[in-house]
Amino acid sequence: MAAFADRVLAQLHDPAAMTALLTGAPAATYPRLVRLVDEVYETEGVELDRITGATVLSVRPEHRLTAADRVALTWTQAQPSHLTADLRGLVERVGAEVWADLYVTVLLDVVAALDPGGVESAVTRAIDDVTSLADFRSRFRYLDLDDFLARRRISTVEQLRASAEYVLAEVRLRPAPPFDPADPANARTITLDVALAVLDDRDLVGGLRAARRLRAAGAAGPPGRADPTLGRPVRPFAVAVVLPATAPAGQPDDTAVDSLYASAGVLPLFASPP
Repeated sequence: MAAFADRVLAQLHDPAAMTALLTGAPAATYPRLVRLVDEVYETEGVELDRITGATVLSVRPEHRLTAADRVALTWTQAQPSHLTADLRGLVERVGAEVWADLYVTVLLDVVAALDPGGVESAVTRAIDDVTSLADFRSRFRYLDLDDFLARRRISTVEQLRASAEYVLAEVRLRPAPPFDPADPANARTITLDVALAVLDDRDLVGGLRAARRLRAAGAAGPPGRADPTLGRPVRPFAVAVVLPATAPAGQPDDTAVDSLYASAGVLPLFASPP
C-alpha cells in the first residue's frame, strides 16, 4: 500500500479535493479558517466577522520555498557632486531549500467590518495665554508633555514662550455606522497562500516542527501579496499540517489536536485519501 503522504498528494493536487479538505462539511461559516487570515495579516482597523466560503485556486505539489536575505545598502558619491542613495533588495540563498508538500492559493469569502477612518471635524487654535508649565500640560490629553519639554530643555514657562508658537488641534473622528453583516457592502474576498506539510502518521510534535520550518523559510523569503482590505501581510503564507484522520487508540482526538495546533497558529487537516 502506498504511503499516506503519497496518497494525499495524489488526491489533493486537485483544487476541488483541496477545497473539500479545507472546508469540511458545507456550513454557513468556517471559523477554523480565520486562523489562516490571522497568521498572514494584521487585522487592525478591520473586524473579521466570519468566513462564509473558500475556493482553492491552485495547488502546487512539492513546492520549493526560496530563502532569501534582505540587503540594505547606502551608496554615497562625492564627485563630481554629492549624492546619496539607498539600495534595497533580496538575494536568493543557495543550498537552504525547504519544501512545502503542498502549496495552495485559496480565495476566502469573508464578512468584515471596516473602520472608515473619516474625520468629522478638526479645530485648531493658538495657545498664547499659558500661565505655567502645569497649565500647558493641562491643554493636552494624549501627548507626553514631560518628554516633549525635556527633549527641548524647557524648564520654565518663559523658556516655553520663547521657544515657539504653539497650536492646539482637536480632531473628532467620524463614528463608524452600525455593522450589518447582511449588507453586501461588508462582503469581501481575500486571497492568500497556505504552505502544507504532510505527515505519514499523527506525530503531533513532528507536525509542529515541520510547520515551524515552513514558517521560518517564509520569513527568510520574499514578502507575500498585499490585500485591498487587509493591507500588507506580516507573513507570506499561512501554515497547515495534513494528518491521518484515524487516531490510534490512546492518542488525542481531533478536537485536542486542533486546540494544540491553534496555540501555534497552525491549522491541522485530517485526511483519509483512497
